[in-house]
Amino acid sequence: MSMSEHRVWIGEDEGQTALLIDGVVQSVFVHNGPMGPGYWSLMLPDVRPARALILGMGGGTIAHLLARQFGRVPTIGVENDPSVIRLGKSAFGLTDLGADVVESDAFAYVGKANGPFDYVAVDLFADGRIPPRVFGRPFLREIKRLLSPGGMAAINFFKDRRSASRIARLEAIFPRVAVVTSRENIVARCRAR
Repeated sequence: MSMSEHRVWIGEDEGQTALLIDGVVQSVFVHNGPMGPGYWSLMLPDVRPARALILGMGGGTIAHLLARQFGRVPTIGVENDPSVIRLGKSAFGLTDLGADVVESDAFAYVGKANGPFDYVAVDLFADGRIPPRVFGRPFLREIKRLLSPGGMAAINFFKDRRSASRIARLEAIFPRVAVVTSRENIVARCRAR
């Protein structure tokens, strides 16, 4: 199924307004109250980044949480699906953030991007799975290259039989990797130094 054949719509997930692709929650609407279940808040950095890159912008959940916690942060959000970008802008307030939303393939984008970024979120999901290239050495080296010396990359993936090998791949590239879990997700918080 090509990207244009995916079904994208607004629905609900455990009481939260959600952006769904083929029935899978990609983003939730961020309001002023407490966040419902989900891994997104675990993706956030501990300190305000001077510059952020979000790969897999979706409806902007991470960008909204960044703004809620730190105020406006100069952010580039990369999303490859134009229908997701449209819904993110119309229903999730993506335009209110002042983020620069780029329609591009994340893997192609990181190869030409200019850092440094203090924070990089890797929240990629396609065709019902985490793209295997997320854990490939070339991509991970590019993410590390884009980070400032004190920067952090937060990488989201599912808990499954591949989790241990994925964490080992991250540890082979990044000198410090801290792992946090949330239900069926793992967030690896990877440091450049």
